[in-house]
Amino acid sequence: MPYFIGLFFVAGSTYMTWKATQLWRHADLVDFFIQTLSFMPFGKEVKRGEIRSLGLTAVSLWGVTTLLLMGLLDVEMTGPTTVLFAITTVIVLLCLLCEISVILFNAPKIVVPPHMRSDPGLLAARKASRSTGPKRLKP
Repeated sequence: MPYFIGLFFVAGSTYMTWKATQLWRHADLVDFFIQTLSFMPFGKEVKRGEIRSLGLTAVSLWGVTTLLLMGLLDVEMTGPTTVLFAITTVIVLLCLLCEISVILFNAPKIVVPPHMRSDPGLLAARKASRSTGPKRLKP
């Protein structure tokens, strides 16, 4: 069973990397990715933010897969494996922070697909929608 779980995570990481690569190369796939995230109970801006951070999700998933495989294989935590564990943990945590930043602010631009770098972040999109909404008359 542990080998099946490890294989499942490796296959999932590979698939996520393939999809992130497709997204970076083809701008017309954004609508397809939005439709695949239709199960999420969030608005379109949040879904676009998740799509913008798909590359970071793939890197983070590879990190989680590495940590999982280290646990499944019961490696000895000495020397190089301790360094690998620490580096992988830091990478996963940094990816999570960057994903939040990409969703909220669309920054840093280098981790966002080129065709989505001009998108506003979630906070800017909500601020713009509030300012263009119906105006209240002052008494």
